[in-house]
Amino acid sequence: MTSYQIARRSFLRACGGSAALTLPLLRSMEARAQGMPAPRRLLIIHHSQGSPLEKWVPTADATTRTFTLPENSAPFAPLQSRMVLVDGLNLVCATVGAGNSGQNSSEGGMVALMTGVPTLGYVGQQDHCAGGPSIDQLLLDRSPVLGGALSPSPTRTPFGSLQLAADVRSLRAELAPQVMSYRPPTASVDPSLARQPLFPETQPLETFTRLFGAGIPSAGDAATLLARELSVLDFARSDLKRLRKLAPSNEAPRLDAHADAIQQLEATIRQTMSTSPAVCLPPAPPPQFATTPTPQVFPIGPSDQQRGVDYYDPADPNNHPHQVLGQTQLGLIKAAFLCDLARVATFSWSSATSLVSFPASFGGATLQSVGSPVPHYLPLNSNEPDVLAWWAAIDRFYAQQSALALQGFAAAADVDGNSLLDNTVVVYVTAVSRRWDNMQKNMPLAVFGGRNTGLRGGTFLKINDGALPSLNGVTSSNRPFNDFWLALASAFGVDLPTLGAPSQHTGPLAGVFG
Repeated sequence: MTSYQIARRSFLRACGGSAALTLPLLRSMEARAQGMPAPRRLLIIHHSQGSPLEKWVPTADATTRTFTLPENSAPFAPLQSRMVLVDGLNLVCATVGAGNSGQNSSEGGMVALMTGVPTLGYVGQQDHCAGGPSIDQLLLDRSPVLGGALSPSPTRTPFGSLQLAADVRSLRAELAPQVMSYRPPTASVDPSLARQPLFPETQPLETFTRLFGAGIPSAGDAATLLARELSVLDFARSDLKRLRKLAPSNEAPRLDAHADAIQQLEATIRQTMSTSPAVCLPPAPPPQFATTPTPQVFPIGPSDQQRGVDYYDPADPNNHPHQVLGQTQLGLIKAAFLCDLARVATFSWSSATSLVSFPASFGGATLQSVGSPVPHYLPLNSNEPDVLAWWAAIDRFYAQQSALALQGFAAAADVDGNSLLDNTVVVYVTAVSRRWDNMQKNMPLAVFGGRNTGLRGGTFLKINDGALPSLNGVTSSNRPFNDFWLALASAFGVDLPTLGAPSQHTGPLAGVFG
């Protein structure tokens, strides 16, 4: 072990209980001082109810590199050079036995989308039980770069992964539409007990406290941060001075080397914090969002009341709690990534059967004969023109808000001097392609990432080499959605040749990475 490593360990010991959060900060400083590459990250964002295909996919005359984003994907235009828009993937649901696989349902779609494997069955009406880990957890466990079990021990992150949401209120008290992330199932014969959901946090203050409550200084407190780190080094020097009095003379060269290593560590900290702004600066603590109870449409048990926040506050038309809460959660993910507290995260704007209420007149569209507020999911089982326009307006809102958050990733400086988005793959997904019939053909998919992710930004990938039927019912050239996950796995160094039942994959999708 080198003297620097000894000094480093002494430094972390002196940090005491905050060492778990100080270690990622120290790694960040060392990486910047040594010109090392920044960590790779993965974020999966779920938006509910699909997207109108004609407002999402470029027109028929678009080419792979020359295309214009229509109105519902247009909010991502500022990120187009760092974006791959994919059309032609079908979500294929399956189950281990006979019966309901969840195909063409929002609930089954959420589980199939995130796990890619057959369900263990279902309970209640549509509570489909995950038969495997979700893709984020699979990659966390198997990738050498995402800070999980296979990452070298000094680079493992304190929290592993994050599961956040803006809202999880659902049609029924069922887990399937609410949960994105799962650990591997147990051997229980009861599918509802065998699945291992990772429930999302919906209160930003709880998220903040869990991530930063141990005391990383907040933004604007860089001087305090520097003083704290230097005070720990002063403690190490005093400890070394005591050792010099006790050690025999033949140990002097080793103690001198240790003193040099402490000086090197101090130089790393001073250089990093003086030559460029600190990367790991978490935001100020967010407020506690006041939630309101919402009755479930189909009560099935003791949890008939769920709590959440709606798009607007009836008492204050200029207050949009759902929007603010979602942006706050995404901001916390950004801060956690920059502080290397986690490198994997999932975020859901709402459950797959969203009960977030929006005004009946929203985004230039008005539902006829319906008073405000209106739960998002309920009116969308119709394809009447006013309903389709309202659906499109809400879908556009989620695209706008997600694009705004990702532009924040693109503007944030990472430890290597590039942007956070240059080192992050962001996958924007939904559990159905359209709500009025819960169809799961031509699933809307957008993937974002910068120069260090291997993503082929500025690409419209129209799939035409598959055998599955398309949404228009004319061609049969689509491929299973899992083919994208196989390609994503390879981008993170994971050898994943198959995923799910034979009907759920054909092979890694070319053209997204590489």
